[in-house]
Amino acid sequence: MSRTHRATLCLAGMTLLAACRDLTGNDKGDPDACQQTYEFGNTGCFEVQGQVVGARGQPLRGIYVGLRPLAKPNVFDSRGGTTDSAGEFRIRLSRVLGMPPVDQTSDTLSVYVLAADLRSASVGAPPQVRDSVLAKATIAPVGVVPFPAIVRVVLPVP
Repeated sequence: MSRTHRATLCLAGMTLLAACRDLTGNDKGDPDACQQTYEFGNTGCFEVQGQVVGARGQPLRGIYVGLRPLAKPNVFDSRGGTTDSAGEFRIRLSRVLGMPPVDQTSDTLSVYVLAADLRSASVGAPPQVRDSVLAKATIAPVGVVPFPAIVRVVLPVP
Protein backbone atom coordinates (compact mmCIF):
# COMPACT_ATOMS: atom_id res chain seq x y z
CA MET A 1 0.00 0.00 0.00
CA SER A 2 1.42 3.32 -1.00
CA ARG A 3 2.08 6.14 1.42
CA THR A 4 -0.51 8.34 -0.34
CA HIS A 5 -3.13 5.58 -0.18
CA ARG A 6 -2.52 5.07 3.58
CA ALA A 7 -2.76 8.82 4.19
CA THR A 8 -6.04 8.96 2.26
CA LEU A 9 -7.48 6.04 4.27
CA CYS A 10 -6.31 7.60 7.51
CA LEU A 11 -7.90 10.93 6.61
CA ALA A 12 -11.17 9.18 5.66
CA GLY A 13 -11.17 7.34 8.99
CA MET A 14 -10.58 10.54 10.95
CA THR A 15 -13.42 12.21 9.04
CA LEU A 16 -15.77 9.36 9.94
CA LEU A 17 -14.79 9.56 13.61
CA ALA A 18 -15.35 13.32 13.63
CA ALA A 19 -18.80 12.79 12.10
CA CYS A 20 -19.70 10.41 14.93
CA ARG A 21 -18.97 12.90 17.71
CA ASP A 22 -21.78 14.28 19.83
CA LEU A 23 -23.52 16.95 17.75
CA THR A 24 -24.93 18.68 20.83
CA GLY A 25 -21.54 20.16 21.68
CA ASN A 26 -21.45 18.05 24.81
CA ASP A 27 -18.21 16.27 23.90
CA LYS A 28 -16.96 16.52 27.47
CA GLY A 29 -19.84 14.34 28.62
CA ASP A 30 -21.10 16.63 31.41
CA PRO A 31 -22.96 14.14 33.64
CA ASP A 32 -25.36 16.86 34.79
CA ALA A 33 -26.48 17.73 31.24
CA CYS A 34 -29.43 16.08 29.51
CA GLN A 35 -27.92 13.07 27.81
CA GLN A 36 -28.90 11.68 24.42
CA THR A 37 -30.23 8.19 25.07
CA TYR A 38 -29.94 6.84 21.51
CA GLU A 39 -32.30 3.87 22.09
CA PHE A 40 -35.29 5.82 20.81
CA GLY A 41 -33.74 9.25 20.94
CA ASN A 42 -34.93 12.14 23.03
CA THR A 43 -35.17 15.90 22.68
CA GLY A 44 -34.52 17.09 26.22
CA CYS A 45 -35.14 16.46 29.87
CA PHE A 46 -36.40 18.06 33.04
CA GLU A 47 -35.65 17.49 36.68
CA VAL A 48 -37.62 17.77 39.90
CA GLN A 49 -35.85 17.79 43.28
CA GLY A 50 -37.31 18.09 46.69
CA GLN A 51 -38.13 16.69 50.06
CA VAL A 52 -41.00 14.70 51.54
CA VAL A 53 -41.76 15.49 55.17
CA GLY A 54 -44.35 14.59 57.78
CA ALA A 55 -46.85 16.90 59.49
CA ARG A 56 -44.21 18.15 61.96
CA GLY A 57 -41.65 18.78 59.22
CA GLN A 58 -39.73 15.58 59.91
CA PRO A 59 -38.02 14.02 56.86
CA LEU A 60 -39.62 10.79 55.66
CA ARG A 61 -37.40 8.01 54.34
CA GLY A 62 -38.43 5.37 51.80
CA ILE A 63 -41.37 7.30 50.34
CA TYR A 64 -42.13 6.58 46.68
CA VAL A 65 -42.09 9.73 44.49
CA GLY A 66 -43.29 9.85 40.88
CA LEU A 67 -44.12 12.50 38.28
CA ARG A 68 -47.18 12.85 36.05
CA PRO A 69 -47.83 15.63 33.49
CA LEU A 70 -50.85 17.80 34.25
CA ALA A 71 -52.37 18.34 30.84
CA LYS A 72 -50.13 17.23 28.00
CA PRO A 73 -50.03 13.63 26.89
CA ASN A 74 -47.20 11.83 28.63
CA VAL A 75 -44.31 12.03 26.17
CA PHE A 76 -41.68 11.44 28.86
CA ASP A 77 -40.11 8.26 30.11
CA SER A 78 -41.53 7.18 33.44
CA ARG A 79 -39.22 6.72 36.36
CA GLY A 80 -39.89 7.20 39.99
CA GLY A 81 -37.71 7.01 43.02
CA THR A 82 -37.68 6.85 46.78
CA THR A 83 -36.60 9.38 49.34
CA ASP A 84 -33.30 9.05 51.19
CA SER A 85 -32.75 9.36 54.95
CA ALA A 86 -33.16 13.15 54.73
CA GLY A 87 -36.48 12.73 52.90
CA GLU A 88 -34.90 14.07 49.71
CA PHE A 89 -35.33 12.92 46.12
CA ARG A 90 -34.19 13.82 42.62
CA ILE A 91 -36.00 12.62 39.51
CA ARG A 92 -35.04 13.36 35.91
CA LEU A 93 -37.26 12.45 32.96
CA SER A 94 -36.39 12.59 29.26
CA ARG A 95 -38.78 13.67 26.49
CA VAL A 96 -39.07 10.64 24.22
CA LEU A 97 -41.71 12.05 21.85
CA GLY A 98 -42.12 15.55 20.48
CA MET A 99 -39.84 18.45 19.77
CA PRO A 100 -39.02 21.72 21.56
CA PRO A 101 -40.88 24.85 20.47
CA VAL A 102 -39.63 26.12 17.11
CA ASP A 103 -39.98 29.78 18.15
CA GLN A 104 -37.39 29.35 20.96
CA THR A 105 -39.96 30.18 23.66
CA SER A 106 -39.57 28.71 27.10
CA ASP A 107 -40.28 25.00 27.06
CA THR A 108 -42.16 24.29 30.29
CA LEU A 109 -44.43 21.59 31.61
CA SER A 110 -46.70 21.38 34.65
CA VAL A 111 -46.29 18.10 36.51
CA TYR A 112 -47.82 16.52 39.56
CA VAL A 113 -45.21 15.32 42.04
CA LEU A 114 -46.85 12.34 43.69
CA ALA A 115 -45.58 11.00 47.03
CA ALA A 116 -46.88 7.85 48.70
CA ASP A 117 -45.86 5.64 51.59
CA LEU A 118 -46.31 2.23 49.96
CA ARG A 119 -46.23 0.61 53.41
CA SER A 120 -49.70 2.11 54.03
CA ALA A 121 -51.23 0.17 51.12
CA SER A 122 -53.19 -3.01 51.58
CA VAL A 123 -54.29 -5.72 49.19
CA GLY A 124 -56.56 -4.15 46.58
CA ALA A 125 -56.31 -0.67 48.14
CA PRO A 126 -53.97 2.23 47.31
CA PRO A 127 -51.63 3.73 49.91
CA GLN A 128 -53.51 5.66 52.58
CA VAL A 129 -50.57 8.01 53.22
CA ARG A 130 -50.19 9.98 50.00
CA ASP A 131 -50.35 13.50 48.58
CA SER A 132 -49.18 15.52 45.60
CA VAL A 133 -48.08 19.01 44.65
CA LEU A 134 -48.10 20.76 41.30
CA ALA A 135 -44.77 21.99 39.94
CA LYS A 136 -43.66 23.86 36.83
CA ALA A 137 -40.63 22.27 35.20
CA THR A 138 -38.44 23.73 32.46
CA ILE A 139 -37.36 21.29 29.78
CA ALA A 140 -33.71 21.62 28.80
CA PRO A 141 -32.44 20.47 25.39
CA VAL A 142 -29.98 17.60 25.06
CA GLY A 143 -26.50 18.76 26.11
CA VAL A 144 -27.79 21.42 28.53
CA VAL A 145 -28.00 21.14 32.33
CA PRO A 146 -31.67 21.43 33.38
CA PHE A 147 -32.66 23.92 36.06
CA PRO A 148 -34.58 21.76 38.57
CA ALA A 149 -38.04 22.50 39.89
CA ILE A 150 -37.83 22.42 43.69
CA VAL A 151 -40.80 21.09 45.71
CA ARG A 152 -41.73 20.01 49.21
CA VAL A 153 -44.46 17.45 49.81
CA VAL A 154 -46.05 17.17 53.24
CA LEU A 155 -47.66 13.83 54.07
CA PRO A 156 -50.21 13.38 56.88
CA VAL A 157 -47.80 11.51 59.17
CA PRO A 158 -47.68 12.73 62.79
